[in-house]
Amino acid sequence: MTQMRTTPLLVTVALAGMLVMGLATTPAFAKDSLWAALAEGGKVVMVRHTESEEAEPERSLHLAHGDCSEEQNLSEEGRAQARALADAIRQHGVQVAEALTGEFCRTTETAELVFGGAETWNALNLLNVLPADEVDFLLEDVRDRIGDFRGPGNLFMVTHRPNINMLTFQNVEAGSLVILQPDGTGGFDVVGEIPLESYY
Repeated sequence: MTQMRTTPLLVTVALAGMLVMGLATTPAFAKDSLWAALAEGGKVVMVRHTESEEAEPERSLHLAHGDCSEEQNLSEEGRAQARALADAIRQHGVQVAEALTGEFCRTTETAELVFGGAETWNALNLLNVLPADEVDFLLEDVRDRIGDFRGPGNLFMVTHRPNINMLTFQNVEAGSLVILQPDGTGGFDVVGEIPLESYY
């Protein structure tokens, strides 16, 4: 009877293969578990608006209060991304209890395409243009709104990358979702991120 000897090299190659397989399957599993967590409800989701058109800083930072001809808007790709997100939310059985959005046209249009509309809230406006003497108060107001949410369903907030980064320390790309779990004491934990490429 021939015995197969396992050499250190074979062990190393086998372990490397298992590691590669793990890296290939873990992200997809993680995304599925995040969608499942949303289907359970009781979460708050910070959504960065989908892709916007190229614009000069003066235009991208200009809030025209409803006159989208003066603002940076979603690109056609961004509109397609928002529709794909709406489909993904429906397909995963995620209940939307409430949707809030900043006042910039690129956030309100994202919310319109994903949720059919949302309540505007100036606290979700681009961090760079919030009144300097009100920034801390407004961010604390958002934290409180997140920490106090109980469900049923999920609360979605459509906003901008600097706001999401300041509140959650997550640096996300356009169309990405950061899932938050209120902890019952007014705070919250970051559950994970669903990136754009996982549903579009």
